[in-house]
Amino acid sequence: MNSSAESLQSVASLEKRGIETRHFSNDPLLFRIDLATFDFYKNLSTTNDKRLMALISRTANVNVTTRLASKRELKHYKEAGHEENTRNVRIKYRTREENLLQSGTFDPVWGLKWLLSSVVLVDSPLFGTADITRLCELATMWIGALTDAGVHEVSDSANELYDVLETGRSELMCVRALGGNLPGRFNTACSLLFGGDFKRLYVDSYAPRWATALQPMSSCADDQAGIGTNAPLSIAEARECVANVVPLDTKCLNCGSYDLRVKEIGSSSDDSGLVPVKVCVFNRQLMQEEGQALTLLFEQSVAMDMRVGFVIEATLYKLDNGQHFIDSITMVWPSYAPLDYLEVF
Repeated sequence: MNSSAESLQSVASLEKRGIETRHFSNDPLLFRIDLATFDFYKNLSTTNDKRLMALISRTANVNVTTRLASKRELKHYKEAGHEENTRNVRIKYRTREENLLQSGTFDPVWGLKWLLSSVVLVDSPLFGTADITRLCELATMWIGALTDAGVHEVSDSANELYDVLETGRSELMCVRALGGNLPGRFNTACSLLFGGDFKRLYVDSYAPRWATALQPMSSCADDQAGIGTNAPLSIAEARECVANVVPLDTKCLNCGSYDLRVKEIGSSSDDSGLVPVKVCVFNRQLMQEEGQALTLLFEQSVAMDMRVGFVIEATLYKLDNGQHFIDSITMVWPSYAPLDYLEVF
């Protein structure tokens, strides 16, 4: 019996025993994804769709413009008399696939989360609602194309992939808006008055050196303090903003840069109009929260764009009356962002 017949008999035997046989393919998964993705890409009609699809293809670790195999190699793949070429193509894709598996990034669900966080927000920022909406539409169509092409590893996780896309479509809009509004007027006022980065930037830098040398960094900014003309608030406005919320003789005890994960978003219940938001310090290496929840205060216009699970990179300050505030926001991440890999990356 030749090897081909033996192989067919083996597969038939497995099927009779109820064992899945779809994984028995000579073509590497990465290669099958590459073929289906490129077929989908070349049928797109607009330059913008092709630009967005080039981003989406990174989800599956393939490149629609610079492929692992050359056009000539792909043309003669599996053709009679080109067995050596076929073997070389498989080796290229299998080697790349093995490297990706070792890094833990060869997973379509993980890849989509990476696309809708790091790629979209940092590597290749998209501008406007239209781009984000179209990106999600194309990604949905692409998943369908992979399923139709028989890439069962993708079709098996299609429901989870569609869930990630739906969440991403919603959260990305909020992330963009929230990033532009943070830290909000109240936290800015606290930063100006109680030794935050805004005080150092807009108040202390305009005071004489001898005055800043004598004044503790955590002390409240004086009414007569000089302040930069481009400061977001005047000292008087800042004091009015924190009135009846934080005593003006409050001092800053400590501060540090943290990832803060949103746990609960309350509602305004007093005259201040501020919304209490509970956050926890988030350990991105372990992908888990640490310590007890603490409360931050934000205007309704800021809190309305927050979602449970968002992670905010910021400087966190603790005051001697037990309250906290933030400033120096460096990033806002959606709830599904694979931040453990970002730490390594």
